[in-house]
Amino acid sequence: MVSSRIINNDDEYIDGLLDSSPAIVDAIYKRFARKVKHMVTGWGGNMKEAANVFEDVLMAIYDYAHLHKITLTNHFEPFFLYACQLKWKQDLMQKAPNKAMSFHPVAPAPGLDEQHIKHIEAALAAPHVKQGTDNTREELEEMIADQRERWFHTKDGPNTKVSIYVVITAIIGAGLAGLLFVSPWHKDVYRQFSGTEMIHANHQSAEQDTALLMHQAAAAFNHGHFNKAISLLDQVIVRDSLHSTARYYRGVSLIDEGKLAEARSDLQKVFNSQSAFRYDAAFYMALSYIRERDKQQCLEWLLKIPENAPIYWKVARLKEELAR
Repeated sequence: MVSSRIINNDDEYIDGLLDSSPAIVDAIYKRFARKVKHMVTGWGGNMKEAANVFEDVLMAIYDYAHLHKITLTNHFEPFFLYACQLKWKQDLMQKAPNKAMSFHPVAPAPGLDEQHIKHIEAALAAPHVKQGTDNTREELEEMIADQRERWFHTKDGPNTKVSIYVVITAIIGAGLAGLLFVSPWHKDVYRQFSGTEMIHANHQSAEQDTALLMHQAAAAFNHGHFNKAISLLDQVIVRDSLHSTARYYRGVSLIDEGKLAEARSDLQKVFNSQSAFRYDAAFYMALSYIRERDKQQCLEWLLKIPENAPIYWKVARLKEELAR
């Protein structure tokens, strides 16, 4: 069952893990499983290793938070994804040290403060030793085990041998698709790489204007109501034309609505600024050309993104896709 719970306070993620809350565990997998899969497989790993990274980080946070109070002044997304990057760096050092040396974990925008980075490093360094009888921890482990196949598909099927009939059917299907000029490549790749969530600060009921509009826009954006998000973000930009966060998410929303020229205008402005979303904007500029099947323009924008950018793991994966 997929949780429909909206998390308004990022500390709820930590508290939910400590309580082994099914809704919180489900929300974490729903938001981050795909991102961690792409990160690990983009840097030489496989699906099983991605699942291990995800699970190890969840349990590390649980064990550490039992002994140390973690209060998130940053968002949970950069906290969790940076921890997963750091864990994969550790695993990659054992598997392929040369490749690991070129992988540099960086917290996604808007980043993390030093205290949270210390929390993550300490959590991953601490031994995972269960303190006496811990029924809550056992419940969490069971939930995580249930989520593995749903999100990471690591188990072999009952029969791993593919029949000749299936192969022939697949070939015929591919041939018919070509004859009918069906070309789903651009759509599939866009959907594969376009997933993101609008990060926003918690709002108080008395807040007005920009803060409240951004909160409402985030709720609409994160539920896929892009037209509504655009309308709200329009109001923010009218009030503050230099609001790069609003312009970035409006650009992403416009791509999803197929308004590519308008989207590129927004994203170009963000890229030309010093915004924390600068390279994210470049990546979505590249994705906008995927929607037009323009691989050359897509690649040109990908090349503008440096290897130390937080989003570079996605860039590497998309480059591989374009080379096929």
